[in-house]
Amino acid sequence: MSLPIGDFEADDIRKQVDRLLRDIGNPEPPISLDDVRSQLNLDRKYYSKADPSLLDEVAHKVRMGGSQLINLATKLFEVATKANLVAFWLPEARRILIDKDQPEKKHRWTEAHEIGHSITPWHKTFLFGDNAQTLDPSCHAIVETEANFAAGQLLFLQDRFGSDARDLTFDFKAIQALSKRYGNSLTSTLWRIVEEREPNRPVFGMVSAHPRHPTIGATEDGRSMRHFIRSKGFRDRFPGMTPEDAFSILQRHAGWTKRGRLFETEHPLIDANGSLCEFRVDCLATPYYVLTYGVFLRESPTLVGVA
Repeated sequence: MSLPIGDFEADDIRKQVDRLLRDIGNPEPPISLDDVRSQLNLDRKYYSKADPSLLDEVAHKVRMGGSQLINLATKLFEVATKANLVAFWLPEARRILIDKDQPEKKHRWTEAHEIGHSITPWHKTFLFGDNAQTLDPSCHAIVETEANFAAGQLLFLQDRFGSDARDLTFDFKAIQALSKRYGNSLTSTLWRIVEEREPNRPVFGMVSAHPRHPTIGATEDGRSMRHFIRSKGFRDRFPGMTPEDAFSILQRHAGWTKRGRLFETEHPLIDANGSLCEFRVDCLATPYYVLTYGVFLRESPTLVGVA
Protein backbone atom coordinates (compact mmCIF):
# COMPACT_ATOMS: atom_id res chain seq x y z
CA MET A 1 0.00 0.00 0.00
CA SER A 2 1.10 3.57 -0.57
CA LEU A 3 2.26 5.17 2.67
CA PRO A 4 1.00 8.69 3.47
CA ILE A 5 3.58 11.20 4.72
CA GLY A 6 3.13 13.86 7.38
CA ASP A 7 1.49 17.18 6.55
CA PHE A 8 4.53 19.15 7.75
CA GLU A 9 6.93 17.07 5.64
CA ALA A 10 4.67 17.24 2.58
CA ASP A 11 4.39 21.03 2.87
CA ASP A 12 8.17 21.40 3.21
CA ILE A 13 8.82 19.19 0.17
CA ARG A 14 6.28 21.13 -1.90
CA LYS A 15 8.06 24.38 -1.00
CA GLN A 16 11.41 22.91 -2.05
CA VAL A 17 9.98 21.75 -5.39
CA ASP A 18 8.18 25.05 -5.95
CA ARG A 19 11.44 26.96 -5.44
CA LEU A 20 13.26 24.63 -7.81
CA LEU A 21 10.60 24.98 -10.53
CA ARG A 22 10.77 28.77 -10.25
CA ASP A 23 14.55 28.68 -10.49
CA ILE A 24 14.38 26.80 -13.81
CA GLY A 25 11.71 29.08 -15.23
CA ASN A 26 8.45 27.20 -14.46
CA PRO A 27 8.81 24.85 -17.44
CA GLU A 28 6.08 23.32 -19.55
CA PRO A 29 5.74 19.52 -19.40
CA PRO A 30 7.70 17.36 -19.80
CA ILE A 31 10.26 18.72 -17.34
CA SER A 32 13.92 18.22 -18.27
CA LEU A 33 15.85 16.45 -15.51
CA ASP A 34 19.07 17.67 -17.15
CA ASP A 35 17.92 21.22 -16.35
CA VAL A 36 17.04 20.20 -12.80
CA ARG A 37 20.45 18.62 -12.18
CA SER A 38 22.20 21.63 -13.69
CA GLN A 39 20.32 23.95 -11.32
CA LEU A 40 21.17 21.76 -8.33
CA ASN A 41 24.77 21.20 -9.47
CA LEU A 42 24.23 17.43 -9.42
CA ASP A 43 26.15 14.91 -11.50
CA ARG A 44 24.62 11.69 -12.81
CA LYS A 45 26.55 8.53 -13.54
CA TYR A 46 25.56 4.97 -14.36
CA TYR A 47 27.05 1.85 -12.81
CA SER A 48 26.64 -1.88 -13.16
CA LYS A 49 26.60 -4.34 -10.30
CA ALA A 50 28.66 -6.59 -12.57
CA ASP A 51 31.35 -3.89 -12.89
CA PRO A 52 32.07 -1.88 -9.70
CA SER A 53 34.80 0.23 -11.35
CA LEU A 54 32.67 3.39 -11.19
CA LEU A 55 32.12 2.84 -7.49
CA ASP A 56 35.92 2.60 -7.11
CA GLU A 57 36.22 5.94 -8.93
CA VAL A 58 33.63 7.53 -6.66
CA ALA A 59 35.19 6.23 -3.45
CA HIS A 60 38.24 8.47 -3.42
CA LYS A 61 36.11 11.61 -3.92
CA VAL A 62 33.56 11.12 -1.19
CA ARG A 63 34.16 12.22 2.38
CA MET A 64 31.86 11.29 5.19
CA GLY A 65 32.04 13.41 8.35
CA GLY A 66 35.32 14.96 7.19
CA SER A 67 37.26 11.69 6.98
CA GLN A 68 37.93 9.52 3.95
CA LEU A 69 35.79 6.41 3.76
CA ILE A 70 38.40 4.04 2.36
CA ASN A 71 36.02 1.16 1.85
CA LEU A 72 33.18 3.23 0.40
CA ALA A 73 33.28 1.46 -2.96
CA THR A 74 33.06 -1.90 -1.22
CA LYS A 75 30.25 -0.64 0.97
CA LEU A 76 28.31 0.73 -1.99
CA PHE A 77 28.79 -2.48 -3.94
CA GLU A 78 27.65 -4.62 -1.01
CA VAL A 79 24.60 -2.45 -0.37
CA ALA A 80 23.67 -2.38 -4.05
CA THR A 81 23.89 -6.14 -4.46
CA LYS A 82 22.54 -7.33 -1.11
CA ALA A 83 19.66 -4.85 -0.91
CA ASN A 84 19.02 -4.93 -4.68
CA LEU A 85 19.15 -1.15 -4.89
CA VAL A 86 18.94 0.55 -8.27
CA ALA A 87 20.32 3.99 -7.38
CA PHE A 88 22.24 6.07 -4.83
CA TRP A 89 22.49 9.73 -3.96
CA LEU A 90 25.93 10.74 -2.69
CA PRO A 91 25.57 14.21 -1.15
CA GLU A 92 29.27 14.94 -0.59
CA ALA A 93 30.10 14.10 -4.21
CA ARG A 94 26.87 15.79 -5.43
CA ARG A 95 26.31 12.73 -7.55
CA ILE A 96 23.47 10.40 -8.41
CA LEU A 97 24.39 6.84 -9.34
CA ILE A 98 21.88 4.76 -11.32
CA ASP A 99 22.11 1.06 -12.07
CA LYS A 100 22.28 0.93 -15.87
CA ASP A 101 21.07 -2.67 -15.84
CA GLN A 102 17.55 -1.72 -14.76
CA PRO A 103 15.01 -1.13 -17.56
CA GLU A 104 15.62 2.20 -19.26
CA LYS A 105 11.94 3.14 -18.88
CA LYS A 106 12.51 3.30 -15.12
CA HIS A 107 15.53 5.61 -15.26
CA ARG A 108 13.49 8.83 -15.26
CA TRP A 109 11.54 8.00 -12.11
CA THR A 110 14.66 6.60 -10.42
CA GLU A 111 16.60 9.78 -11.15
CA ALA A 112 13.74 11.98 -9.92
CA HIS A 113 13.54 9.88 -6.73
CA GLU A 114 17.22 10.52 -6.00
CA ILE A 115 16.77 14.22 -6.79
CA GLY A 116 13.93 14.07 -4.27
CA HIS A 117 16.38 12.87 -1.62
CA SER A 118 18.77 15.69 -2.52
CA ILE A 119 16.20 18.50 -2.10
CA THR A 120 14.68 17.12 1.12
CA PRO A 121 16.84 18.81 3.79
CA TRP A 122 16.68 16.10 6.45
CA HIS A 123 17.49 13.15 4.16
CA LYS A 124 21.24 13.66 4.17
CA THR A 125 21.23 12.56 7.82
CA PHE A 126 19.98 9.10 6.91
CA LEU A 127 22.57 8.10 4.31
CA PHE A 128 25.00 5.48 5.56
CA GLY A 129 23.55 5.92 9.03
CA ASP A 130 24.76 3.59 11.73
CA ASN A 131 22.42 4.26 14.61
CA ALA A 132 19.23 2.49 15.64
CA GLN A 133 16.92 5.17 14.28
CA THR A 134 18.36 5.39 10.76
CA LEU A 135 18.56 1.61 10.45
CA ASP A 136 14.97 1.06 11.55
CA PRO A 137 12.93 -0.35 8.62
CA SER A 138 9.94 1.91 9.34
CA CYS A 139 12.20 4.97 9.28
CA HIS A 140 13.71 3.84 5.97
CA ALA A 141 10.23 3.34 4.51
CA ILE A 142 9.21 6.88 5.49
CA VAL A 143 12.34 8.39 3.92
CA GLU A 144 11.75 6.48 0.68
CA THR A 145 8.09 7.51 0.62
CA GLU A 146 9.10 11.16 1.04
CA ALA A 147 11.56 10.85 -1.86
CA ASN A 148 8.80 9.33 -4.00
CA PHE A 149 6.49 12.20 -3.04
CA ALA A 150 9.16 14.73 -4.05
CA ALA A 151 9.70 12.90 -7.36
CA GLY A 152 5.98 13.00 -8.09
CA GLN A 153 5.74 16.70 -7.29
CA LEU A 154 8.68 17.41 -9.58
CA LEU A 155 7.85 15.20 -12.57
CA PHE A 156 4.20 16.24 -12.59
CA LEU A 157 4.85 19.95 -11.92
CA GLN A 158 2.98 20.07 -8.63
CA ASP A 159 -0.64 21.26 -9.09
CA ARG A 160 -0.29 21.59 -12.86
CA PHE A 161 -0.95 17.88 -13.38
CA GLY A 162 -4.12 17.81 -11.27
CA SER A 163 -5.52 20.73 -13.21
CA ASP A 164 -4.78 19.02 -16.54
CA ALA A 165 -6.21 15.71 -15.31
CA ARG A 166 -9.51 17.26 -14.23
CA ASP A 167 -10.13 18.31 -17.83
CA LEU A 168 -10.08 14.66 -18.93
CA THR A 169 -12.23 11.60 -18.31
CA PHE A 170 -11.71 8.90 -15.67
CA ASP A 171 -10.16 6.20 -17.88
CA PHE A 172 -6.94 4.82 -19.27
CA LYS A 173 -7.17 6.99 -22.37
CA ALA A 174 -6.67 9.98 -20.11
CA ILE A 175 -3.83 8.27 -18.26
CA GLN A 176 -2.10 7.39 -21.53
CA ALA A 177 -2.50 10.97 -22.84
CA LEU A 178 -1.07 12.46 -19.63
CA SER A 179 1.74 9.90 -19.58
CA LYS A 180 2.80 11.04 -23.04
CA ARG A 181 2.42 14.75 -22.28
CA TYR A 182 4.45 14.67 -19.06
CA GLY A 183 6.99 12.14 -20.34
CA ASN A 184 6.42 9.72 -17.49
CA SER A 185 5.51 6.04 -17.25
CA LEU A 186 1.94 4.74 -17.19
CA THR A 187 2.55 3.44 -13.68
CA SER A 188 3.69 6.76 -12.21
CA THR A 189 0.89 8.57 -14.09
CA LEU A 190 -1.72 6.17 -12.69
CA TRP A 191 -0.30 6.68 -9.20
CA ARG A 192 -0.40 10.45 -9.55
CA ILE A 193 -3.90 10.62 -11.04
CA VAL A 194 -5.33 8.46 -8.23
CA GLU A 195 -3.87 10.70 -5.54
CA GLU A 196 -4.15 14.13 -7.16
CA ARG A 197 -7.04 14.37 -9.67
CA GLU A 198 -9.76 14.63 -7.02
CA PRO A 199 -8.18 13.75 -3.65
CA ASN A 200 -11.48 13.66 -1.75
CA ARG A 201 -13.19 11.32 -4.22
CA PRO A 202 -12.79 7.58 -3.45
CA VAL A 203 -10.38 6.32 -6.12
CA PHE A 204 -7.93 3.42 -6.09
CA GLY A 205 -5.23 2.02 -8.34
CA MET A 206 -3.31 -1.23 -8.50
CA VAL A 207 -0.07 -2.42 -10.04
CA SER A 208 -0.21 -6.18 -9.85
CA ALA A 209 0.37 -9.56 -11.37
CA HIS A 210 -2.00 -10.91 -14.00
CA PRO A 211 -4.60 -13.09 -12.21
CA ARG A 212 -4.68 -15.58 -15.12
CA HIS A 213 -0.96 -15.44 -15.99
CA PRO A 214 0.83 -15.09 -12.62
CA THR A 215 4.31 -14.89 -14.18
CA ILE A 216 3.32 -11.49 -15.60
CA GLY A 217 3.85 -8.89 -12.90
CA ALA A 218 4.50 -11.02 -9.82
CA THR A 219 7.16 -9.76 -7.43
CA GLU A 220 10.40 -11.65 -6.90
CA ASP A 221 8.98 -13.21 -3.74
CA GLY A 222 5.81 -14.28 -5.55
CA ARG A 223 3.38 -11.63 -4.28
CA SER A 224 0.56 -10.72 -6.65
CA MET A 225 0.22 -7.09 -5.54
CA ARG A 226 3.03 -4.64 -6.23
CA HIS A 227 1.29 -1.40 -5.28
CA PHE A 228 -2.17 -0.57 -3.92
CA ILE A 229 -2.72 3.16 -4.38
CA ARG A 230 -5.58 5.03 -2.70
CA SER A 231 -6.82 8.60 -2.75
CA LYS A 232 -7.42 10.36 0.56
CA GLY A 233 -11.14 9.96 -0.05
CA PHE A 234 -10.76 6.22 -0.51
CA ARG A 235 -8.64 5.79 2.62
CA ASP A 236 -11.21 7.74 4.66
CA ARG A 237 -14.26 5.87 3.36
CA PHE A 238 -12.79 2.37 2.90
CA PRO A 239 -10.15 2.12 5.65
CA GLY A 240 -10.45 -1.66 5.93
CA MET A 241 -9.82 -2.42 2.25
CA THR A 242 -6.69 -4.57 1.92
CA PRO A 243 -4.50 -5.29 -1.13
CA GLU A 244 -5.89 -8.82 -1.08
CA ASP A 245 -9.46 -7.48 -1.19
CA ALA A 246 -8.54 -5.28 -4.13
CA PHE A 247 -6.81 -8.08 -6.03
CA SER A 248 -9.93 -10.23 -5.66
CA ILE A 249 -11.69 -7.76 -8.01
CA LEU A 250 -9.22 -8.73 -10.74
CA GLN A 251 -9.66 -12.40 -9.98
CA ARG A 252 -13.41 -12.05 -10.39
CA HIS A 253 -13.52 -10.08 -13.66
CA ALA A 254 -10.29 -10.70 -15.59
CA GLY A 255 -10.14 -12.73 -18.77
CA TRP A 256 -7.12 -14.35 -20.39
CA THR A 257 -5.91 -11.42 -22.51
CA LYS A 258 -2.20 -10.86 -21.99
CA ARG A 259 -1.98 -7.35 -23.42
CA GLY A 260 -4.48 -4.52 -23.79
CA ARG A 261 -7.85 -3.93 -22.12
CA LEU A 262 -8.40 -6.74 -19.65
CA PHE A 263 -11.86 -5.61 -18.56
CA GLU A 264 -14.04 -2.60 -17.84
CA THR A 265 -16.91 -3.06 -15.42
CA GLU A 266 -18.87 -1.70 -12.49
CA HIS A 267 -18.11 -3.33 -9.17
CA PRO A 268 -19.73 -2.83 -5.73
CA LEU A 269 -17.78 -2.08 -2.55
CA ILE A 270 -19.16 -1.59 0.95
CA ASP A 271 -17.83 1.45 2.81
CA ALA A 272 -17.10 1.84 6.52
CA ASN A 273 -20.71 2.87 7.17
CA GLY A 274 -22.13 -0.21 5.47
CA SER A 275 -23.27 1.68 2.36
CA LEU A 276 -23.09 -0.07 -1.00
CA CYS A 277 -20.99 1.94 -3.45
CA GLU A 278 -20.57 1.38 -7.17
CA PHE A 279 -17.14 1.77 -8.73
CA ARG A 280 -16.14 1.87 -12.37
CA VAL A 281 -13.09 -0.39 -12.67
CA ASP A 282 -10.84 -0.19 -15.74
CA CYS A 283 -8.04 -2.72 -16.15
CA LEU A 284 -5.11 -2.73 -18.59
CA ALA A 285 -2.65 -5.59 -19.14
CA THR A 286 0.92 -4.73 -20.16
CA PRO A 287 3.82 -7.11 -20.84
CA TYR A 288 5.21 -6.32 -17.38
CA TYR A 289 2.21 -6.07 -15.02
CA VAL A 290 -1.49 -5.24 -14.82
CA LEU A 291 -2.71 -1.71 -14.10
CA THR A 292 -6.14 -1.16 -12.51
CA TYR A 293 -8.04 2.09 -12.02
CA GLY A 294 -11.16 2.19 -9.83
CA VAL A 295 -13.33 5.31 -9.53
CA PHE A 296 -16.37 5.91 -7.26
CA LEU A 297 -19.55 6.44 -9.29
CA ARG A 298 -22.48 6.46 -6.93
CA GLU A 299 -23.92 5.16 -3.68
CA SER A 300 -26.54 2.54 -4.34
CA PRO A 301 -29.90 2.92 -2.58
CA THR A 302 -30.45 0.67 0.40
CA LEU A 303 -33.07 -1.99 -0.22
CA VAL A 304 -35.42 -2.61 2.70
CA GLY A 305 -37.37 -5.86 2.79
CA VAL A 306 -41.13 -5.67 3.45
CA ALA A 307 -42.82 -8.56 5.26
